[in-house]
Amino acid sequence: MLYRDSQRLSLFYIDVTINQSRERMNKEELKKKAEENYQKLQFRDDFLFCKILVERPDIAKDLVEMILNTKIKEVVPQSQKPIEITADARGVRLDVYLDDENGTVYDLEMQTTKKSDLPKRTRYYQGMIDLNLINRGAKFSELRKSYIIFICVEDPFDEGRHIYSFENMCKENPERRLGDESYKILLNASGTQNDVSENLLDFFNLILTGKGNTSLSKEIESEVEKAKSHEEWRLE
Repeated sequence: MLYRDSQRLSLFYIDVTINQSRERMNKEELKKKAEENYQKLQFRDDFLFCKILVERPDIAKDLVEMILNTKIKEVVPQSQKPIEITADARGVRLDVYLDDENGTVYDLEMQTTKKSDLPKRTRYYQGMIDLNLINRGAKFSELRKSYIIFICVEDPFDEGRHIYSFENMCKENPERRLGDESYKILLNASGTQNDVSENLLDFFNLILTGKGNTSLSKEIESEVEKAKSHEEWRLE
């Protein structure tokens, strides 16, 4: 009887040892896989997109200026900014939210997959940003100029354009702008038309391939490489 009990106990400890060894192997394999995946990240991946633009406000500013083809004031970026107005309403988490010295706000979003609800998503983001900006009892004139900018890998409308810019205007007289100072811009890195600057085309190439030639693209490339050896980011 004692011999049989000793055998069972030995087999139990062997099973425990094998299971512990498997768990260690699984953890090591998962850690190795996570490291491999992290090293494959590009700027278009949400994690690096947000991290780099927040850590480098100068790059965020240059990027917005290139997209809008205009100079803007210095910006203060926030990453993954949450906006929740009520407990039972759907909130949003904005990729990169920028304030400039003129009071204009910019929401930069990276969109790597094609979504049919993107237009209504821009509408919801716009509304949530406005609600977040204005206090109870404030005048509507206090609403700030805002830009919702989506950088899409795929064409959201299948027209071959690199850029789709929207603002509210009169249907009967398109020259009459509503003047609500809300703008929505959908960029398409896979466009085929000759409708944007060479600098923006190079940026789109960076989005698609990870490589670019302009100073801005090369700076982003450099930040991506630095990020891959950033110990704290790798552990997040």
